[in-house]
Amino acid sequence: MKRLASLLAVLLMLSMVGWTTFSVWHLKPPTKHDVFPGTGTWAQATLDSLTLEQKVAQLFSARAYSTFRNNADVPSYEDLQDLVTNFGIGGLTFFQGDSYSQARLLNDLQAQAAVPLLVAQDMEWGAGMRLNDATSFPRAMAVGATRDTAYAYAIGHATAQEARAVGVHHIFAPVADVNNNPFNPIINVRSFGEEPDLVASMVTSFIRGAQDGGVLATAKHFPGHGDTATDSHADLPVLQHSRARLDSLELIPFRRAIDAGVMSVMTAHLAFPLVEPDLSIPASLSAKVTQEMLRDDLGFEGLIVTDALDMQAVTAHFEPGELAVRALKAGADMLLLSEDPYAARDAILAAIEQGELTEERIDASVLKILKAKDWAGLHEERQVAPFTTQQVVASAEHRALSTTIARDALTLLRNEALVLPLAQPGRILTTVLSDNNSARTGRPFTEMLTRFVEADTTVVLGRRARTADYAEAYAEASRAEVIVVPIFLRVRSGSSSIGLPDRQKKFVEDLIATGKPVVVVSFGNPYLVLDLSEQPSAYVAAYGSDNALQEAAAQALFGAGRFQSTLPVSIPNVYAAGEGLTLAQSRLRYGYPSEAGLNPVMVQRIDSLMEAAMDDHAFPGAAVAIGRGDVLALLEGYGHYTYDSARLVSPRSRFDVASLTKVVATTTALMQLYEGGHLNLDAEVARYLPAFAPHGKEKLTVRDLLTHTSGLPAWRPFYQEGILTREAVIDSIMSVRPQFAVGSRAQYSDFNMITLALLVEQISGQDFATYVTTRIFEPLGMRNTGFLAVGAPDSTVVPTENDTYFRNRLIQGEVHDETAWLLGGVAGHAGLFTTAEDLATFAYMLTNDGSIYGATFLKPETIRLFTTAVDADHHTRALGWDTKNPEGYSSAGQYFGMRSFGHTGFTGTSLWIDPDQKLFVILLTNRVYPTRNNRKLTPIRPALADIAYESIQDPEQPLTAR
Repeated sequence: MKRLASLLAVLLMLSMVGWTTFSVWHLKPPTKHDVFPGTGTWAQATLDSLTLEQKVAQLFSARAYSTFRNNADVPSYEDLQDLVTNFGIGGLTFFQGDSYSQARLLNDLQAQAAVPLLVAQDMEWGAGMRLNDATSFPRAMAVGATRDTAYAYAIGHATAQEARAVGVHHIFAPVADVNNNPFNPIINVRSFGEEPDLVASMVTSFIRGAQDGGVLATAKHFPGHGDTATDSHADLPVLQHSRARLDSLELIPFRRAIDAGVMSVMTAHLAFPLVEPDLSIPASLSAKVTQEMLRDDLGFEGLIVTDALDMQAVTAHFEPGELAVRALKAGADMLLLSEDPYAARDAILAAIEQGELTEERIDASVLKILKAKDWAGLHEERQVAPFTTQQVVASAEHRALSTTIARDALTLLRNEALVLPLAQPGRILTTVLSDNNSARTGRPFTEMLTRFVEADTTVVLGRRARTADYAEAYAEASRAEVIVVPIFLRVRSGSSSIGLPDRQKKFVEDLIATGKPVVVVSFGNPYLVLDLSEQPSAYVAAYGSDNALQEAAAQALFGAGRFQSTLPVSIPNVYAAGEGLTLAQSRLRYGYPSEAGLNPVMVQRIDSLMEAAMDDHAFPGAAVAIGRGDVLALLEGYGHYTYDSARLVSPRSRFDVASLTKVVATTTALMQLYEGGHLNLDAEVARYLPAFAPHGKEKLTVRDLLTHTSGLPAWRPFYQEGILTREAVIDSIMSVRPQFAVGSRAQYSDFNMITLALLVEQISGQDFATYVTTRIFEPLGMRNTGFLAVGAPDSTVVPTENDTYFRNRLIQGEVHDETAWLLGGVAGHAGLFTTAEDLATFAYMLTNDGSIYGATFLKPETIRLFTTAVDADHHTRALGWDTKNPEGYSSAGQYFGMRSFGHTGFTGTSLWIDPDQKLFVILLTNRVYPTRNNRKLTPIRPALADIAYESIQDPEQPLTAR
């Protein structure tokens, strides 16, 4: 089911981004004998038009950066311009920068090039690997942990789309290395894993996705860089592997890649003395490896690219000219990042003149490069349209895909005493351990944590942290109930060690020794626990540190995500490949609309609706929450506290929700008492509250009050009648006379719910505020929900009305409803303050059949009983809840189903739930500011509900866990 659900999600994503974005490149699948299918005569004609010197120049690809500069004054631009216009270089390989600058620069350079440039870039985990504003996907090892090849395909395809949108045609990905050495200092999480078949499956899927998307994919680093403890950027690694060993392990992914039609293979700077006896000759310069093994034995007919020719593994032994000649003699086609292209070209020309190389040999490689350009469509169009960059790079669909994969990639390897999920953990210490000096390391992780816990202390210990900093962090640990240790240890070129530094290792071991629950999350090297003498209470491998993984990990720790992946490598003497614990999602998680089967355009439509409403002065500020299934697809604040306030509304801004109190607090409390056998819905109210009996109310039942068929008045302006104390108000309600016969019709009444709150107090033995706080809000984790005392204004709360008739002040931080105010701020009909975020948790519990945090909060049958209309032929009332009006106006809009239930609040709030779609829509506003004489909200509520429902991409398809 997991694999099927993942595949469906990917196919849905791809259908949204559009399979035909680059339809000109969607050609028939290549075969061994047709590596660049669909190419015509342009490549041969262009080759025939070039001089020998121009042909040789086509073999080179030079380093470039896309960071914006004033071109006229920057030597690096002049150097590139020289290589393009004077040297006639065949291609460029871009490194760090940003998307728009790169597209702009390439359009400039392509216009100056006599022959179109073949532009390459490392994009192993998406365009975000090099471009700071593009999409970063989880590292290959994270994808390997999912065991889902559909994800590899989707990443390849999305990466290709973004590559083409920034002018790139050739990506140096995927990594086909089998990482079977835990001490590998350069590959590590760049590999899909240590199992050759797993790596091969992922590699071939990525290749198909990338090449279907319109770029040349590159399998690297041939014949395999996974079993080395030396960084080839710094020195030449030597692998004592026989050809038989290579065939049985390292070459398996490369063979499969070639069978899948990969267009490009990158050779590695590695020495294989059992294949190439000369230890100074790496695979990239060895004919035995490049020509005989790759070309002849494996039958690869595509483009062979050397690894960078400026790496010390080769520059320590050869000058640029000799390097270029040796690479061509070995069988390479493209010479990548020569330290001196001019000197290298001269050396090649000299070698041809001396008979060491032939022009025919040069022609063969140049023709492949030109065919690659032909296949990429460069002979027809070499420019990038600016709007393409804007539409494609870091699109919502690509970011959602990254998030989906990140959620499924997290591997839970240890969970002693079931420390996870951290449902109600108390005080948490988060100690970020980092291999860099940035104080912002781990910020996406720690910011997401704060959505789940208030009592949280964060300490960042980077490379330059002092002994005193560690001592202070350890002292904080003594005050914490749970210690979370996210470790950002990234294996990269130039690392002196791939393990935890001694000081950080000792610190983690000291934390574990406290005996408190310690949760370690590795945002990088999963092997780091090899260093620890004792293992933490819980260990999570995330395999990378991109934002999607950090946020997914933080959510998963609290049950707002799942753990289901398995380790794609072995961690010797600690964890075996294939290990991984399963932990289901148990609460609402933050996600993208597409993850909930909603069209992402929904967000823009709601933004426009809210902006238009505020422009029309329907309200100064609002918060909206929309969820479907287990995903909170939209949580956003709009506008300001007042029309002249600078304070912005956020999803955590507390609103006076008025009559939503009736369902969120009072009705929920009654549901609990009913389930516990403490409340009989058909019992007379006077049985619980004898004072309620007078004046013909002795036969009124709890059900009559809940359905608003009791005949009691809707409300009374007690403050105008001189009834100004809690006791006097309650006495008045107890002695009130019904206005019509019970059950004859439904009339919405505050008195019903005020009375029912008193009933809750009588049955429970607790005051109403204490009951709902301890039995509802705290168990649900609704940290910002509750009643507020009157007479104590709070400027952090969104204000309601500027009261000029009773309290004569701006009402802020105390209840707007006059009767609730007279009751001390605590009542069954109004008085509750909450946030859109908290209400989303409440709504999720109801759409999830009453389950949350792995337990049953309310029984499904209880929810159905209280939310089903009791007399649909005559009114819409359920038990406490309202249901959708089948005719005429409904604040639930046109499309919510007939089993939908919800409620509204006088201050400008509403909550609607469609149980069949598992959809909820929450709107909180202060439409009564500055005055209640404002009816402009009336069309906004149904419009919001309609946008949410219309965004469901397939209403007929049952929603399953995603």
